[in-house]
Amino acid sequence: MADDLTPYCLRHTYATDLQSAGVPLNVAKDLPGHQSIAMTSQIYTHLSVDAFAEASHKVINFQHAQQRKAKKKSVGSR
Repeated sequence: MADDLTPYCLRHTYATDLQSAGVPLNVAKDLPGHQSIAMTSQIYTHLSVDAFAEASHKVINFQHAQQRKAKKKSVGSR
């Protein structure tokens, strides 16, 4: 085990894993006993490359769904 591994490090990993699992911040803040969502989100969670990629995919999928709705609406009004 690494010499610099501390319970503090594990709290960061735990909070980041909660975020990666999709646990809402208002729930995730209570699990490690934080007083505020800001403490959890700004200090204890760390975004991963996968989190950014997943967010990008969600935005693209949302945009495609909006385009399909608009196309369907314009075809139906003809």
